[in-house]
This record gives sequence, structure tokens and C-alpha cells, in this order.
Amino acid sequence: QGIAPFSPSRARPPGLGTAMPRSQRCRSMALAAAALFGGACLLSTAFVAPGRAGEALAPRATSQVALRSASGEYTGFVPDMQRRTLMNLLVVAITAVPALVVLGGYAFYFYPPLPGGGAGGVPAGDVDGNPITLATWM
Repeated sequence: QGIAPFSPSRARPPGLGTAMPRSQRCRSMALAAAALFGGACLLSTAFVAPGRAGEALAPRATSQVALRSASGEYTGFVPDMQRRTLMNLLVVAITAVPALVVLGGYAFYFYPPLPGGGAGGVPAGDVDGNPITLATWM
């Protein structure tokens, strides 16, 4: 006897393609809704600072700088040019590292490694292993 021909109905486990009864479908929908509601409740308190129940949040303090200055200009500490330049260089250097990593990965995707290393492509050859050139191919 030969091998039985492939049948898609044999490849599927039993009960996978059949429709669920109404009661089971309602139960699974209710479970999914309860899981969604529970997840939403957990997510709503995920990034909130803990506090006692019924405790009102303290009002925010107003800035003394804004109260003292009637003209609206900032009269507090302003760093000198040397500190500002140092901070700008620091920000550029810290930002350049991940940017260059991303750009390097993007460039190496389009520019493959040069020949001569351990990795790289294999030149196309005919049945005997001789390289195929454009002149012989045309």
C-alpha cells in the first residue's frame, strides 16, 4: 500500500476548525472582558505615586523667581559661556553614540563586507567550479 495523499483536514487537530458552542463562546468573551478590565485597572495605577486613601494632593508651590520679577525676565543663575559650551559638547557626544550605531547598522546592511575576510560571498561558478564572467555568460 502507498502513502495516503495529503488532506488539509488531516493536518488540522480535531476540534480546531469546528465552531464553539454558544455557551463556551459567551464564557470566553466574558473572560476576555474581565481580563481586559483587570489589565486596565492595573495599568491605571502603574505610574501613580502611592498615597493614603482620601488624602488630597498638596497644591504646587509657586516659583519665587516668578513672584520677584515683575518684568518677566529670569533673574536667577545663568551659567557662563564656558559651562554652556561644555554642556553642549557633552549633549552632542552622548547623542552621537547611539546615532552613529544606528547609522552604522544601516550602512552595513547596504554595503557588504569587502572580499578577503573570513566572511563574504562566494563567486558564481559553472558545474566544474570555473568562475562565470560577463563575456562567457553573454
